[in-house]
Amino acid sequence: MDDEPTEAMSITGDRTSGWIYSFANGSEAVDVTYSDIPGPWIYSVEGRMVAGKPAITRLAIAPRDPEKPEAITRETVRRAPTGTILGRVKSTLRTKWNNKVADVFAQARIQSVKVGRSWPAEHFVQVAWFAVDAELTDRAPRQVIQETWGVSGVTASRWLARARELGYLPDYPLTPVKGRLHGYDYVVATQILEEQIVQKAFREGLTRASNPATVRSELGKVLHRTIFGDSKEARQLRAEIFAASLTQLAEGSPDEQVRATAQRLRDRITQVPR
Repeated sequence: MDDEPTEAMSITGDRTSGWIYSFANGSEAVDVTYSDIPGPWIYSVEGRMVAGKPAITRLAIAPRDPEKPEAITRETVRRAPTGTILGRVKSTLRTKWNNKVADVFAQARIQSVKVGRSWPAEHFVQVAWFAVDAELTDRAPRQVIQETWGVSGVTASRWLARARELGYLPDYPLTPVKGRLHGYDYVVATQILEEQIVQKAFREGLTRASNPATVRSELGKVLHRTIFGDSKEARQLRAEIFAASLTQLAEGSPDEQVRATAQRLRDRITQVPR
């Protein structure tokens, strides 16, 4: 039967879950539940190609807390972030089969949703990462931001200025990385962004401290909270530090067995969505 899936891939990650299906007639479908969107609602969506174009073919709105449901009103439906969700679905449907799961997670990070009239800080962290990676690969950051989010040059410039104002972009020029393995720029961009986030945390955490003993105490607290805390950002930072360490071992260890083992482990963990 053409409407029965011949292949399926599971999507299981932080606040994003579902399935991607391939059918006998060559069509594909994305069935994803997003709980990362701010507010009291969780959105479940099915996306398919309709008349040759990516489209939302089903959208369900459910309360985030089933024990304390809220009424779904006309205003709820009107405010549903269908534009953002459609942007995510479009990207995944247009991506090659083997890369679709990774794209779902990438788009969940890139396609943020405004809180009120403002973008969350996490949005500008993503903007900063793409800007840094653009410089490392000798591309124009503004152009990359435009193409990644599909926005105008004016909006891209405004986002870059805000990312810099928030302390996510370095205040020194970056030198393009050349002659390295494919994907090495991802590692360097992540390291640079980690440094900026840590510096930002230090600045904000130590602003009011003047006594040297207080500074040392506060510094320890900030460092511990930034790296060893239970927040999503701390867990992600630890994972990225581990991945970066594996990359360094895989490329620079004098022991061939260590290089080979680090390479295999790095390949395995980069295939697993976080």
